[in-house]
Amino acid sequence: MDIAMLTNYAIAFFSLFSLNVFILLYLKHRKDYDRPVKPTSWTPLLSIVLPAYNEEQYIVKSIRSLLDADYPKDKLDIIIVDDGSTDNTYRVAKAFEGQNLRVFTKGNGGKGAALNFGLAKAKGELLATMDADSYIAKNTIREMIPHFEEEGVMAVTPAVKIRPSGSWLKEFQRVEYLMIIFSRKVLSFIDSVPVTVGPFSMFRKSVFDEIGGFDEHNLVEDQEIALRIQAHNYKIRSSITADVYTEPPDNMKDLLKQRVRWQRGGIRNYWRYRGMIKPEYGDFGMFFVPLNFAAITAFFLVLGLLLYSLFTIPYYYQYVWFETLGMQINLITFIGAFVVLTSTIFLWIVIKSFKNEHIKLRYLLSFLLFYWYLMVGFNVLFLLKELKREKYSW
Repeated sequence: MDIAMLTNYAIAFFSLFSLNVFILLYLKHRKDYDRPVKPTSWTPLLSIVLPAYNEEQYIVKSIRSLLDADYPKDKLDIIIVDDGSTDNTYRVAKAFEGQNLRVFTKGNGGKGAALNFGLAKAKGELLATMDADSYIAKNTIREMIPHFEEEGVMAVTPAVKIRPSGSWLKEFQRVEYLMIIFSRKVLSFIDSVPVTVGPFSMFRKSVFDEIGGFDEHNLVEDQEIALRIQAHNYKIRSSITADVYTEPPDNMKDLLKQRVRWQRGGIRNYWRYRGMIKPEYGDFGMFFVPLNFAAITAFFLVLGLLLYSLFTIPYYYQYVWFETLGMQINLITFIGAFVVLTSTIFLWIVIKSFKNEHIKLRYLLSFLLFYWYLMVGFNVLFLLKELKREKYSW
């Protein structure tokens, strides 16, 4: 058996293992997955920091969603930080300034710097971050706060979604976002939530006194702060009922730019926290962190094998594809088919778990068929930009 075949078996095993871990975790905790949060009478002062850079198109809707939230107005401390915008973001936000909403402007320093600027001015016992192109539902705050009554919980993430549209690209992302919500909730059962998303993750403000503020030089500061919280052995919980809606990229260029940033920042962060691969960090250290390194390794191995086959496979195999398919049916073919079947089952479980999200069949099928190709684009561009050491700013 040659090295290529052994690699194929290893990748197939890894894919099946990863998918089945998520499926089994969901089945084990199914009753807890969508169990309604127990209401609480606790209404702490909540500071909300909204950094913005050239967001005049969306910021009004974002601010109004915060002001309309089902939460006592005297318990809200909303802080808008304009990070040196070159449009009318500051002027538009300033029009909303009032008793529980303060607006500041500063020189452009990046999202992390804007968050830390707002953090320094926050008065609340709890603190939430907010993206200027995102909007919370009325009950979002009420759905998140009860999680902090569990000892050791330092952060809670919401369910970030995309509203239905007729756009293929947005619907594609909508399916992906539901998968992310599902996976993050399942990972919370083994204390392995890896990111506190920018659109309305909530924290105990005291945690920043212990671990420090946001990393101002990080490509994905919302992930880095979550990894730092995990490194201090604190808990992060995930809510699937605290809805937050975000505006996704509406063209392929912006989507690739966003995902390449996520990939670059993510790999850097996991490498930075590779020392967490120890039993003392529980399932997060012994399962989730290694899983990420294995995933990126497996991806580039698959890509390498495909390129190798493209240049070395005989002419007959390349062009008489139908006969070749019949000649090449073997054990790895059946394993590959099983991987596809398991992926389909996983996607079906994800979609069924969101009873109010109605995804059309054509978008689900296109996701199954084409997600791999988008991943190729993300990862190849990520590798090229890392090799060129390109800088990124928001």
